[in-house]
Amino acid sequence: MTKCKIILVISLSILALLCIGCIENSTINTKTTVNSTVDTKTIINTDSVEEYDIATANNAFTFDLYSMVKNEDENVLFSPYSIFSAMAVCYDGTEGSTKEQMSNAFYYPLNKLVLEESSKKMIGTINSNNDAYDLETTNALWVLENYTLNEQYVSNAKNYYDGMVTPVDFVNEPEASTDTINKWVEEKTNEKIKKLIPEGEIGPDTRLVITNTIYFNGTWVKEFDPDITRTRSFTLSNGDEKSVSTMRIVEKFNYGEDQKAKILELPYKGDNLSMYIVLPKENNITELENNFTLKYYSKLKENMSTGDYVEVWIPKFTFKTEAELKSPLIEMGVVDAFNPNAANFSGITPDKSLAISEIYHQAFVDVHEKGTEAAAATGAIILEEEIEYTWEFKADHPFLFMIEDKRTGCILFIGKVESPEYEKMS
Repeated sequence: MTKCKIILVISLSILALLCIGCIENSTINTKTTVNSTVDTKTIINTDSVEEYDIATANNAFTFDLYSMVKNEDENVLFSPYSIFSAMAVCYDGTEGSTKEQMSNAFYYPLNKLVLEESSKKMIGTINSNNDAYDLETTNALWVLENYTLNEQYVSNAKNYYDGMVTPVDFVNEPEASTDTINKWVEEKTNEKIKKLIPEGEIGPDTRLVITNTIYFNGTWVKEFDPDITRTRSFTLSNGDEKSVSTMRIVEKFNYGEDQKAKILELPYKGDNLSMYIVLPKENNITELENNFTLKYYSKLKENMSTGDYVEVWIPKFTFKTEAELKSPLIEMGVVDAFNPNAANFSGITPDKSLAISEIYHQAFVDVHEKGTEAAAATGAIILEEEIEYTWEFKADHPFLFMIEDKRTGCILFIGKVESPEYEKMS
């Protein structure tokens, strides 16, 4: 039997620009909280859109996947939401054991309509206009010319997942098809993700390529002043020290801690998104990772307080990651989808030999401060030097970070800074 391929291309670009500007007030956001414990059976068996908590499902998957891809000696970055969303488009065409396995791994409801309606609402929230930041997620389906897709599947992809469907000639023009998709991804990620699909991956056996991108560009509510950024020591997990550019600010932030770790919220302008940094009190990031669950993370956030000044030290960092997700997803139980003899994508097409060949994921992060000659922070900076602070948050050893959409409670990005590097991006 000839193997026909589905390729999933999941790309994201997260660009966090820390700019000089007005300093605004921040309070603990109580708009949305997600469940810290997950009852898998309840989630996947619900027939109610109101009862299905897509943010909790996404966040549960986040921690499951992180436990599979974490690496002791390397930086980590991926978008759980981007993966969750792209696979949802794929899930919409599954049946049988393929559907059951994906439901269990991603916490998708067995009732596809529930996921469709929930996804449409989530995408609408993420893509809603806000002048304070840029945040956009996109889905697209690239299908072989004259290849038959089920009309209902195409309709669902467009109506619920905002999925653009474009015919391409994989058979006769595989290189041109690759270039077309890669250029589209590059455009959607503000040129931060380039040549996402490897050369030679698309060929005559390719029938469908599903792409998802998410792009974020935000500025802090309370900015770091580049004039007081200094080269300071950062201790790696192995005990080695390196010199890194470290930013400092003393301001009121939402902050919490327990016996093992500290947590800090750095909100972005627009009041909808925040970065949460979880810093182990000792240089033991591996121990923190081994016990880092959705329940623990939620508890840390629930115990945060506001109103106190915090002295914050965090390194500037930028890095890019590339991953192939087939192996970790198979370990998580998504087996049949990758096996052309077992995969059941009959909801997509009657072609019984259709299977996923690989899932490519790339991510980019750039956290820095950007100063201007017209900065109006000089007086405030002098004042900051005299402020007495209650808490110290000195990220001089490896830490974890998450970026959340506070409207939904959905984790959009998760990462680990093991070894910060910074090279100014063009």
